[in-house]
Amino acid sequence: MSASLFGVLWRHELTSLYRNRVLVVLFSLVLVVLLAALWAGSSQWHTQQRTLGRIRAHRQEMQDSLVQRIRRVEAHGMHYPGFIWDDPTYAYNTARNEGPQYAVKAPFALQALAAGQSGVQPFYYKVYITKKQQLVHESEIDNSYLQFVGAFDFAFVVVYLLPLLLIVFTYNVVSSEREQGTWVLLKTSNQSIARLTLMRLGIRYGLFTLFFWAVVTPVLAALVGPAFLATSNWWWLVVAVSLYFAFWVALALLVNSFSLSSNLNALTLIFLWLVLGLLVPALLQFGLDRAYPIPSRIAITSAERDAINRYFERDGQTLTKEVFSSPRTLIRQASVVTPGMVYGYGVIVYKSQEIKDQATQQAERQLYGQIEQQQAALRGWQLMSPALLLQETLAALAGTHWQQFNHFSRDVDAFRYHTQRFFYPKMAQEITYRTFTVADAEAIPQFRPRVYADYHWLPIGPSWLLYAGITATVLGVGYRRLLHATR
Repeated sequence: MSASLFGVLWRHELTSLYRNRVLVVLFSLVLVVLLAALWAGSSQWHTQQRTLGRIRAHRQEMQDSLVQRIRRVEAHGMHYPGFIWDDPTYAYNTARNEGPQYAVKAPFALQALAAGQSGVQPFYYKVYITKKQQLVHESEIDNSYLQFVGAFDFAFVVVYLLPLLLIVFTYNVVSSEREQGTWVLLKTSNQSIARLTLMRLGIRYGLFTLFFWAVVTPVLAALVGPAFLATSNWWWLVVAVSLYFAFWVALALLVNSFSLSSNLNALTLIFLWLVLGLLVPALLQFGLDRAYPIPSRIAITSAERDAINRYFERDGQTLTKEVFSSPRTLIRQASVVTPGMVYGYGVIVYKSQEIKDQATQQAERQLYGQIEQQQAALRGWQLMSPALLLQETLAALAGTHWQQFNHFSRDVDAFRYHTQRFFYPKMAQEITYRTFTVADAEAIPQFRPRVYADYHWLPIGPSWLLYAGITATVLGVGYRRLLHATR
């Protein structure tokens, strides 16, 4: 009986939606926005892949150049005809010139779905012993004038646009029966109106969701390759997005149960979309910024400067005695650049950078500590907005969340520390000044690129299980109201 009723309703929904052109127009809109979003996201992903290819080629070119230059100097009895600051047999010179290596956050395929923090956080650095420099002169830089529409990606379409289309698809399931005069006939049937409405909404939800995944899955596989299908990230993403759609359909059932006109149903659902999708996240951002203010980055620069000043005021005489006035370096006395000067500047860089790093670590701990507190507090309030929960979930599953970029940044800091430990002894503790060899060049530490797409720090399962419960509760309330509907 149920299967027979479902079959009748299925044919009825398809026929009525086709006749009033809702099915064709709505699904055409969904198709267009999805194709545009997937193309935009995959273009960014391919751009990053091409950039990484250029980085690999550039790194190999620099390595080959360094080895050849050292071999030429050694072959000519350690005679270097060029400028002394360019002599690669000085560790300090190599640390400044060919020594800096690239640290890369390898792009994850699902990154094509959610830009997340990609717009503001670098996915690669050039790591010097004195700093980690974001390369801003490479080809992936976009013209800011052309970015007036912001990041248009899959996450934006799913979180903000598709709920509006779902509202169009479901807002008048009950009210249209009253307005068309068929409500009285339905009440005289031997079927429960609540049950019929629930099944009709279920059919529309199934049509919408199946069409959505039937477009997204093959298109994404064609654009970035099918490997993502084997990851748990993808299947959690399918669960989260499908539950998000179910929440908006449940909300439509609840609003339909209040016996309002179709216009009022639509306005009510749009108002709820504005509140849950835009207003609540904005208020949360404002409140958390006040509760956990993030210190300015200028504080980091000031802390570095203060630490350097304190060091030179306290230990400057020792440094002057050891380096500037040392007969070995002859920095003060020499009127021309000498090998000792190269050594001396290496010592100064080494000592002052360690002081800067200690000062920066303290300021950075304060900065990132505040951001982490904001994240933790936000997670506690996330259930107030399914849009906020889905946005964070999509970013985490795509590997573009703040936590993942922060993890990458910490790895880069560790790599820079490792590089410093490689160069510093050769810069400041060797008996002779020109000690950098071919073997040293081949042993320069390299950063191993990796994908930062782990999401186990985020309770995705419990969060969406709880939201499934909320969705079921909303459905239950709407269903019970329809059971007692009298008009």
